[in-house]
Amino acid sequence: MKEFLVSLSRFQKRLLLIFTDIVTISFALWISLSARQDSFFHLSNGYELTGTTASDLYLIFLLANITIISLLIFFRLYRSITRYISIETYVKITKASTIGTGIWALLIYNMSLPFPRSVFIIFFVTSTLLLFLSRYSARSFLTHQKDDLKHSVLIYGTTQEAIEINAILKTSQSILNRGFISSDSDDSKTMIADLPVFTSKDLDKIINKKKIREILITHSHQSKNMLKSIINELSDYHGIIRKLPNIKDLTSGTIKLSQIEKINIEDLLGRDAVKPNQYLLKACIQNKTVLVTGAGGSIGSELCRQIIHQNPKKILLLEQSEYFLYEIDREIQEIKINNNLDVDISSYMGSVTDENLISYIFKENNIDTVYHAAANKHVPLVEHNPLSAIKNNIFGTNIVATEAYRNNVENFVLISSDKAVRPTNIMGATKRFAELILQSLQDTVDSMPSNQCRTKYCMVRFGNVLDTSGSVVPLFKKQIESGGPVTVTDSRVIRYFMTIKEATELVIQAGSLSKGGDVFLLDMGEPLNILELAKEMIKLSGKSIRDKNNPLGDLEIKFTGLRDGEKLYEELLIGDDVSKTSHDQIMSANEEKMSNDQIQLCLKNFESLTSNSKLKDIKNTLYQSVAGYNPNNSEKVIKLKVD
Repeated sequence: MKEFLVSLSRFQKRLLLIFTDIVTISFALWISLSARQDSFFHLSNGYELTGTTASDLYLIFLLANITIISLLIFFRLYRSITRYISIETYVKITKASTIGTGIWALLIYNMSLPFPRSVFIIFFVTSTLLLFLSRYSARSFLTHQKDDLKHSVLIYGTTQEAIEINAILKTSQSILNRGFISSDSDDSKTMIADLPVFTSKDLDKIINKKKIREILITHSHQSKNMLKSIINELSDYHGIIRKLPNIKDLTSGTIKLSQIEKINIEDLLGRDAVKPNQYLLKACIQNKTVLVTGAGGSIGSELCRQIIHQNPKKILLLEQSEYFLYEIDREIQEIKINNNLDVDISSYMGSVTDENLISYIFKENNIDTVYHAAANKHVPLVEHNPLSAIKNNIFGTNIVATEAYRNNVENFVLISSDKAVRPTNIMGATKRFAELILQSLQDTVDSMPSNQCRTKYCMVRFGNVLDTSGSVVPLFKKQIESGGPVTVTDSRVIRYFMTIKEATELVIQAGSLSKGGDVFLLDMGEPLNILELAKEMIKLSGKSIRDKNNPLGDLEIKFTGLRDGEKLYEELLIGDDVSKTSHDQIMSANEEKMSNDQIQLCLKNFESLTSNSKLKDIKNTLYQSVAGYNPNNSEKVIKLKVD
């Protein structure tokens, strides 16, 4: 029956509802007349109390239906979907019944039909209640599901928001709330909205008994620190923890499963992202021509997304991969169209090592700001392809930075790495030398009259960015999806992490803080142990860890040993001379520099390297050029101190 009713067309459903209301109104009037007469009566016999004839009664019944049905149509009640009727529907029914009864009564008196006045009052109350009941019954019939067929959940929290979410869930066809979870043991065995309150200690028994599919965390509990605390409290249930959207955004009256987010790896960072300073975001971008090198990479592409929203005059994309350039160009063009942005977009396919191309780009465009993200950054690959890293990370940086100097660019921001600090790998060493090139160029600029060159160079160091290429996070995700094993190099390895959006926002803001030659460090929060990260990600996927304590677990964690050039601990600071800036998450370091003569000598040494050069000779050249480069030291760590 339910399937048949649901399958009817919209027109057929409206006709059926009108017919039901006619029957309901007629029945309400019959009840009213019977109640006034204190006995059942037959319509064909007339109404004995007033001597109303049968034909008059037929007319009275007809008028009652016409007036009330007309008003129900006027209030658009036949356009409402019965399954999703709300309190507003009942308010409209009351209005229609009140006005309709009044009009009906006036018509009867104007027609001088004999009829008792008390019936009007009885009819108004009866018809209103029966119209309520008919719609409520229809909604209950259409939406009813056996509890055991519904998606059973628990709501974390006992706040007002949790109570409101529970009220919304009551209208859901597919979700059934079984109770609330409180971190306060005093709330145990209490009731809220006729539902029990449980503590985390009760969950094992409750989840099995009630067949709980999900634990829903309300929006008010989703600050990073609070969320991480909840995740730790419910550590055995990561696979079923879900985040609810803001209740203000739930306007449909029903929570759909598609609206409920899984706990993700960002939630494990335990740090709330600081809202960006809008002035710092715009300072180097608004109404300016901006060049992004490596525009198709993880960092470069996100920089492009951030930049275009800050109203640049023109954005230039440089990327050597045709596919990646196509993807970011298409995306940025779409953002421009969808947001009606007045910005020119030009895309260049080529390498930062192509001097002619770089020179052409700078001469054809009056560039104000450069974000230099192009680089070889994958540590193990670079260890086995050192000349490529030297070419891109050192010579590429030198070419782009020198052209910026020649063309009087205002701001130049190098995307550096924590691996540039006391590097133990070739990637880190090349990034450190790239920093030294910029510092040397800044000294050259500072020695010139201010009217000749105004370029301000700076570099920004940060650690691992979640979900970027080469990051451990997407690797773990892929390994978990494929059934494992999940590979960890060493149980002692720790890394700093932040989201890609947060990292790029801080990069842009750091560039606006630059006074020239600055080495900026981003506050990455507390480092995460990679082994613990792997365990948490396995739990978040709803799987268990297979080890000697749980031989029947889903996934094994396998230790592979440190990779070539890999550190146990990453650092952000070479010395201990670091100071705060006007931004809480951005610090500035003062570090050793190299003169321009020294830089040029080192560049000549790098130029002498060929494909026939031995790895030992390449590393030796880097060792002589980059102070602190030590491929044999992977365990030293220096903590960051802020003055």
